[in-house]
Amino acid sequence: MIINELKKVLLDVNISLTELAQALGKRLNKPYSMQNLSNKLRNETITYREMLIIADILGYELKFIPKKKEK
Repeated sequence: MIINELKKVLLDVNISLTELAQALGKRLNKPYSMQNLSNKLRNETITYREMLIIADILGYELKFIPKKKEK
């Protein structure tokens, strides 16, 4: 699940889900609570745009990487 992966990153960069929700809200000019963000992640209803912004806030980038073809 995306929430588990994100929690690992949050630990690595030492930021809480609450702080992330606040930063996301500032970037998107709309209110985000920790509960709202948590629900979106848990239900896997978060948008690609939101994930791009989250990655940027955390100092990461999202990429589509081709799978290695089996021979």
